[in-house]
Amino acid sequence: MSTGRIVLAVKTLLATTVGVIVALATAPPALAQDFAGLIDIGNGRSLYLNCQGTGSPTVFVIPGMGSYAQAWNASIAPNDPIRFQPYDLVDEAVIDYPTDLATQPIVARTTRICSYDRPDTRPDGPDRSTPVAQPHTVAQDVDDVVALITAAQLPTPMVFVAHSYGGLVLDLLARQHPELVSGLLFSEPTSEFLMSVGRPDQNDAFDADGRTKPPGEEAILPYDAFATIAAAPPLPRVPAIVLSADKFAAPKNLKPDNYTQAQVHQANDMLAAALGTTNVIVPGTGHNQMLYQPQAVADEIVTLVDEVRDGN
Repeated sequence: MSTGRIVLAVKTLLATTVGVIVALATAPPALAQDFAGLIDIGNGRSLYLNCQGTGSPTVFVIPGMGSYAQAWNASIAPNDPIRFQPYDLVDEAVIDYPTDLATQPIVARTTRICSYDRPDTRPDGPDRSTPVAQPHTVAQDVDDVVALITAAQLPTPMVFVAHSYGGLVLDLLARQHPELVSGLLFSEPTSEFLMSVGRPDQNDAFDADGRTKPPGEEAILPYDAFATIAAAPPLPRVPAIVLSADKFAAPKNLKPDNYTQAQVHQANDMLAAALGTTNVIVPGTGHNQMLYQPQAVADEIVTLVDEVRDGN
């Protein structure tokens, strides 16, 4: 686990079996009940997309840095002692995959839900998204999401769900493409306000951690992302939810230049206020909330879907 930073890769998920859902080769992705495979987004590039269920509005999941669609189809084993520890020790957890108890299949019982892999996130297995030069900008990620939605013929507007670094991607996407958005859920996001509550040394460390990754792994440009969002149009006013964890990294895993949990919660409070909602602390969850409490995260997503359906 990254030492206390809030862009965590779910590297405990070994991508040895993907393609759990059979792609319907003869039907357009938007019309297929279940789909898992590569979507051509043009310019010689493809992105992996996993869609399950039927119904409207469609939910679209934007994973965290180094994480991918598989995380939304997995869960920490129900009886794993890690669940009962006071700290977030997800790297030591036993992960059940695939499982019907994961967030994506739970939401799929109510509406259609899609998740995807950004380039250089899933380390192995078939149908990997086309690699790109790293580090890359948040604007590139927004462009990819828009291209994927278009190429896959996914109906809009959508309810978007974002985790960790995915929160920055969703923040910019919602500002630049409000016509695509009917609802916003941020799960343990990298809040656009994080650097405003951080000290200079903490912000520098966060930026360096995002940019500096081994070859072949996803790397980002945090300072560029925060500046790009600050210069973008305002956030749209749509139904929104912000979720934060109650577990944090163990003290032994933290460095003096890591953000504190209080700072993370403060930044998430500020994001919630900007969205006209509140920051909800989900009991029994660490940073990867969908792995700790998939039912609770799914319930929040379905609540947002219901709000959109009711026109609230």
